[in-house]
Amino acid sequence: MRDLSITQEYLICAMHGKGKISGFNVEKLVCVVASGLLELKMENCIVLEKKKVRVTGELPAEKMYLKPLYNFINQPKPVKIEKIIEEYNYSFSDRKLRELIGAVGTSLEEMGLVSITESGINSKRKNYVPTKQAVHYVVDLIRSELLEDGEITEDIACLVALLERSKIMKEYFSSFEQKEIRHKLKEIVNSDSGLLIKEMIDYIENLIAIMTVLTVMNTN
Repeated sequence: MRDLSITQEYLICAMHGKGKISGFNVEKLVCVVASGLLELKMENCIVLEKKKVRVTGELPAEKMYLKPLYNFINQPKPVKIEKIIEEYNYSFSDRKLRELIGAVGTSLEEMGLVSITESGINSKRKNYVPTKQAVHYVVDLIRSELLEDGEITEDIACLVALLERSKIMKEYFSSFEQKEIRHKLKEIVNSDSGLLIKEMIDYIENLIAIMTVLTVMNTN
């Protein structure tokens, strides 16, 4: 199986079952956008400045599934995180979010990792249902690095952070396994060799904290 990105792996776990994310699940929706922003940061496409995001580089060809998000951010002036949340999570239309999920879903469809179903009487929205093979692949990656003796990579550490924040870990791991994963991750983050992983996880935590607060404020 081809290597998958953080956003692709996250969506495989988040959409397992029905092939979509409920609009009422704020944590999962916030983490979809956060995973995309994280990938763009890791590719040196953007920087987060306080509560604003600024484009700093071109989008690589292999990351075209992030083009909807990249294009929205690619403005003459930095874009406020609040504006991103407004368009992607609590606007009257969820078009932006569907475009992003659709682009990532299509990339997974091309790899044969999701099947397509449709929902809605008139809209016929596409749902991207991950295959069992895809789900097992992602779960086994996490298991091999954080429950066995595999080397912990930056991508998997960040994926676990996203799954933790969106409360998805419990769907794939027992309480004991979750405790072990948290312990192993804490160990590497606090080690000298885990400085980059700590930086990425801190970025996720900061980003999600900002996005969650803004989402709650604008839904009350």
